[in-house]
Amino acid sequence: MKDKARLTRAIVLAIAVALAALTPRCGASSSLPPPPPPGATPPGESIGGSSIVGRVLFRGDPPERKPLNMSGEAACRKPGDVALSEELIVNDDGSLRNAYVHVVSGLGDRLFAPPTTEVQMDQRGCIFIPHLLPARANQIIAFKSSDAVVHNVRTVARENPQFNVSMSGRGRTVKRFFPKPEIIQIRCDIHAWMAAYIAVSDHPFHDATGDDGAFSIDGLPAGTFEVEVWHERLGTSRQSVTLGEGERREIEYSFGE
Repeated sequence: MKDKARLTRAIVLAIAVALAALTPRCGASSSLPPPPPPGATPPGESIGGSSIVGRVLFRGDPPERKPLNMSGEAACRKPGDVALSEELIVNDDGSLRNAYVHVVSGLGDRLFAPPTTEVQMDQRGCIFIPHLLPARANQIIAFKSSDAVVHNVRTVARENPQFNVSMSGRGRTVKRFFPKPEIIQIRCDIHAWMAAYIAVSDHPFHDATGDDGAFSIDGLPAGTFEVEVWHERLGTSRQSVTLGEGERREIEYSFGE
């Protein structure tokens, strides 16, 4: 019986190893993104000198950020250090963090090659950092872990292949890419409070608001553009913006609950 049990375990392990070897390293079916299409504008090459800048505001009394209950994982936080929810962060001046602003129309049939540099999302203090990461389609994203505890990275996506990979401890890095534009949720199933977003665009005209609630979209050509802001809790809003060559337009978005 013992020999049979050992054989069964060995077969199960062999199957698991084989399946792991077949799992693609990146969001597509190969370990590297495909080459950019012919005629795509190279990374960093300008197609215009116009800009859209502004802020995203929260109107009304902002809700208090809720403490995250990390009591089940003592290694996640230092004694006396309280982590707060990141799903809705309003600055003292009423501006909003972690809002994603991007051009949704007006670029015509232009194609843009992704950057050759990678972007990173870390797991540090049992929180994904940054909470909202702008990325380009087919750009390499490095998922890192600076924590000694075990995490996993699971994606919730519709347009892109989903994956779920283990992050076995500090220093672990896995690299993936997403071929299609989409806002993708990132989760850790081991620590239920851990969630973040990657906003994937097929062009460079996008930004995420930071500690000052501001955004800047530079290098646009003259024309009329539909510009959308997205927030995980507050939804979306759009504005139409017409730019002359070299013009800098300031706009604002506002949300309220």
